[in-house]
Amino acid sequence: MNRYWFTAIILLLSVAFMNPHNMLFIFTLAMISGVIIDLKALRPLLRWKFLFFLGILVFGTPLFIGSRQSSFWGIPYSADILRMSANMALRSVIILMAIKIFTNHISIEQMSNWLKRVRLKNFSEVFATSMKMMPKVKEISLQTFEEFRHSPKNLNMFSQAFTWTAKLIARLLFFVEDSVIE
Repeated sequence: MNRYWFTAIILLLSVAFMNPHNMLFIFTLAMISGVIIDLKALRPLLRWKFLFFLGILVFGTPLFIGSRQSSFWGIPYSADILRMSANMALRSVIILMAIKIFTNHISIEQMSNWLKRVRLKNFSEVFATSMKMMPKVKEISLQTFEEFRHSPKNLNMFSQAFTWTAKLIARLLFFVEDSVIE
């Protein structure tokens, strides 16, 4: 466990020292060290949805924000914003990898023992309660979402989303209140 804890700390520190001038060097070192420690940590980072989201963030943002002093195939963009968004995306990848490396190799018991040592003694009870309630919360959320999807669209989208969000919160609060009483 200490090796994974140490790796996660090193990866997070590398994020702190990353800037636009050294971002590729630090990113490469962080990814190589992360893959050497745990190859499974790379798997969630290679999913197409995650890569698509990062691509939109990195390449879409410079098209709309900042002064457009550069051009690529006739499309003006902000080079400074592109650099900053690329730096942000690389940092997020390293942070996600550090979290994945750490969580792949730590059990709930180890985390509970560690939290008890730092004076969070009721963690195991809180965690057990949350795990017991999670299926019902998921059921309530899915039920509310299905009702939202099949409801008539007579209001604008934002007011309807607000109404259904309020209903979801009310249902969850009633569930929690009923659970506490029992």
